Amino acid sequence: MSDPHHPSNSLTCARLLILSLLVLILGLLGAWYLLRPPANHNALAIGEAASVEKVDIPLQPPLELDFKSRAELLQLRSQAVYSHPELLKSEYRPYGPIFGRIVDGLPWWGVKGQFYYGNGQHSIEGPSEESRFILNPYLLVAAEFYTRLDADRYRESEVSDTGFIFYCAPYSLLWFPRQAYAEAEYRADCIDRIGGGFFDLIAYNARDLNLTYLYVSYPDSQGIAHSDPPDRAYANPQYIHQGSSCGYAGGCNNMSPYTPEIDGIRIQSLPAKVTIWLWKEDPSDPHRAPDMTFVLYFQ
Repeated sequence: MSDPHHPSNSLTCARLLILSLLVLILGLLGAWYLLRPPANHNALAIGEAASVEKVDIPLQPPLELDFKSRAELLQLRSQAVYSHPELLKSEYRPYGPIFGRIVDGLPWWGVKGQFYYGNGQHSIEGPSEESRFILNPYLLVAAEFYTRLDADRYRESEVSDTGFIFYCAPYSLLWFPRQAYAEAEYRADCIDRIGGGFFDLIAYNARDLNLTYLYVSYPDSQGIAHSDPPDRAYANPQYIHQGSSCGYAGGCNNMSPYTPEIDGIRIQSLPAKVTIWLWKEDPSDPHRAPDMTFVLYFQ
């Protein structure tokens, strides 16, 4: 019978323990490597990298995306980005964690569906509402108002008019690349008309162009409030995937997830202004100078 206290046995146990720890560490490193998000190499030509002073960017209307393939959608996205190559510092590729889960051949929430019918088989009617952001990549952050038209007030024949306004879209987008600053303007009278008292921020365009972290500077804003304003920069997780919220058979491609840090912003008075600071990396101090400032005006 061997002696468990013999030095050679103790040495063997120590070696096995070290080997087990090494296997565990290697396993954890492997899991971290596989689960970590891929590098985002997209880069904007702003600040010292800018070659122009000012860019007036036309905003594109929504487009029908229903049943297209992911490849078709990413081509549309890339074409929209390359429509202003002067704003790019590097080659553009749609960022996989945002667009990689789009499912071929699915419908999308439609403008008429989202703002009039609600979920169900009519939810996909009208141009695809997500195209408002996919086709306007330089609208880095946008306001999505909580609105649903009253079916008792608006008849189907009325909302079927091609000129009917379902939501408030920005009418102007100006970039000042050397200042690393851009602004979008919304009409206050439209917000009054639709009763847009609350809105969320849609910011996956900023994430796609490698500005993942954002912070709403309430002291530098005007006429807005949040019930629990964050005290640090927020890592934006927004992406597009197959979801069931539309209520259409088989589901739809739509944006997720719920983002309380940048949802539920309240307009207290008009005119109003939202000042958003954006960074590529997580700033240790949310008051550190941002990589870019994006401002939404409601006036």
